[in-house]
Amino acid sequence: MITIRPFQCTETDYQAMATVYSALAPDAPLNAVEWRVRDELHHPQLALYRVIGELDGTAAGYAEYYQPMWCADSDHIEALVYVHPAYQGQGLGVALWQHTQQAWQALRPRYVLARVREDWRAGLAFAARRGFREDRRVWISRLDLAGFDPTPFHGAIERVTGQQIELHSFATLATADADFWRKLYEFERQTTGDVPSAFPVAIPAYEQWIKLYQPDHGALWAGSFAAIADGQVVGISTLETLDNDTDLEVGFTAVHREYRGRGIALALKLCAIEYARSLGASGIRTDNDSTNLPMWHINQRLGFQRGPVWIVFRRHEQIEEVT
Repeated sequence: MITIRPFQCTETDYQAMATVYSALAPDAPLNAVEWRVRDELHHPQLALYRVIGELDGTAAGYAEYYQPMWCADSDHIEALVYVHPAYQGQGLGVALWQHTQQAWQALRPRYVLARVREDWRAGLAFAARRGFREDRRVWISRLDLAGFDPTPFHGAIERVTGQQIELHSFATLATADADFWRKLYEFERQTTGDVPSAFPVAIPAYEQWIKLYQPDHGALWAGSFAAIADGQVVGISTLETLDNDTDLEVGFTAVHREYRGRGIALALKLCAIEYARSLGASGIRTDNDSTNLPMWHINQRLGFQRGPVWIVFRRHEQIEEVT
């Protein structure tokens, strides 16, 4: 028997999500803590709807739709339907899709985005049958810190600091400059629009944005670095960690347009790598958008190895105009 029930913010339901997702992506799992933190960071004024799908009382899948916090256009939502591989082909995915699609009608979105891994054949067919078309690709890449050789990058940091650009950790800057977080927010306000995305991007309000940099949400101030010129932030590369994972994750890497082409992104990443190695981390993971080849080329130089590829799909909703 198929049952669709509301998601509860309990350890049981977060663990159910983690179990389903990790069975689908065993090489890049997400644990219950990571799912809870993602929910805590979601803007409370934006839609987030989630249900659990059960087969004969077993939590075998889940579905959700939400308005991305960084999206500047309320006509966009992201949706997903995930079913544990052991329970696929029994109608649960269809039931979750139909329920969730009906639920988002009140929002009247014009575009629905979905992400499916390239190796999920059933998921790709599911999306195609429902009118989704490929928009872009995003892949996860990983740097094995045990095999990292810093020798080819000798002098890279000095070439940046020699341009009267200082490189400091967020931990140092937050202590030395009372205005650092506001300066960082202004930097991200100016650079967020350059982030490759399937929807128009805009930075959220400061009060919501600052939550992203709280240590209890995974931010590593000592492992995140900023480039400072004339007292202003001109580049950053951040690191995050959650739970007991032995890998660290890149949060955001960006350089102000006027300062690009000077080796700043590479130098910042080298600072982050040095910190991660000193911490004893096994590796660093990051995402790369298929439309952001300059950043991918930097990561390739550093030794990041391309991993799972996610296809971002878009579906245009037919909305009846109300007169």
